[in-house]
Amino acid sequence: MRRTAAALVTINRVPFRCQVCQSELFYDREVKLNTTGAELFDLGWANQSATGLVCARCGYVHLFLNNAIELWKPESGYPQP
Repeated sequence: MRRTAAALVTINRVPFRCQVCQSELFYDREVKLNTTGAELFDLGWANQSATGLVCARCGYVHLFLNNAIELWKPESGYPQP
């Protein structure tokens, strides 16, 4: 799901905007959700991951644990209902 270009995002097919600046463009990346116990025993690699949506305008990172995220090419726009 990693993209190099900024993308439009829907969550359960609802257009998503940055909660800070209201931008519609995001970069996605995997984010590890580290726990103290796993890090203490050098098991950080086993921690759960989330999808981070990084706002292309302000850089705020929104975290999601489910698969409801869909990325769309800006030139194609959002899907039709």
